Amino acid sequence: MNILVTGHMNILVTIVNYNGKKLLEKNLPSVIEHTDADICVVDNNSTDDSVSFLKDNYPDIKIVESKENLGYGNAHNLALEIYPNYNYYIFMNNDIKVTPNWLEKMIEVFNTENKVGAVGPKILLSKKKDEKYVINSAGMDINKHLMAYDRHEGEYDSEKYNIVEKVDGICGAVMLVSKEVIEKIKGFNPKMFLYYEDVDLSLRIRDLGYDIYYCGNSVVYHDHMASTKDMRSFKRNRMNMINRYVSIKRRIGSVMALKETIWYLCSWITWKLFHSKKTTLKEYINDR
Repeated sequence: MNILVTGHMNILVTIVNYNGKKLLEKNLPSVIEHTDADICVVDNNSTDDSVSFLKDNYPDIKIVESKENLGYGNAHNLALEIYPNYNYYIFMNNDIKVTPNWLEKMIEVFNTENKVGAVGPKILLSKKKDEKYVINSAGMDINKHLMAYDRHEGEYDSEKYNIVEKVDGICGAVMLVSKEVIEKIKGFNPKMFLYYEDVDLSLRIRDLGYDIYYCGNSVVYHDHMASTKDMRSFKRNRMNMINRYVSIKRRIGSVMALKETIWYLCSWITWKLFHSKKTTLKEYINDR
């Protein structure tokens, strides 16, 4: 069932923050200016005065102070627990800058399409390349091995991407999800600290028979990797692999989870030893 949203009190934007005061200073003003919704920042026990900054400058924003770093999905789950009565929730990074009508365009998808479970915007990199904006994510493709990739990543933005269409999944940097769906899937997987939680959420939404949409008329800008810039690639890849295992085990079973993890490890080793100088890991895996 679709719920026509006309008042801001029906929607809650939840932003996860960990030592991201500078990112909040840069990006939060755009969210406030262009968003007709309530805003909540979940702070993961920051030590950089993020909470003081928010209280001093944005007294109307809801602030949830965690006593520990919960990671991404669990921080959003905490907001869902404290504020359970909104019709729609927007899960967002602190490194996102939004544009006029970004939210209205995504809500239109819920109000015009059937069986919508979640919607994601066109995400552009904040930093231009050759004086042009570049796509970070236009939804996600998820292959038969449940590896997910951002669609059109690295391509120059153009009007041809200003479309609305079904996709396999959407990037966790910005996700609009209905309360109806949230209640059925029970939020993000609590066993995942960081990475792959957006893929897992997308898959579980589709498991329930809902569709996921990319809305290219809604545009946001992403300071890509700014919130996790101190994390090494090896750790990111390790967390992705472990959480992919957790997701497959929960959705399909232990045997398939183990099989897919062994497949990935073998593929990665083979690529690293014999193919890494000629092709990317993504290209190598997709060709198999």
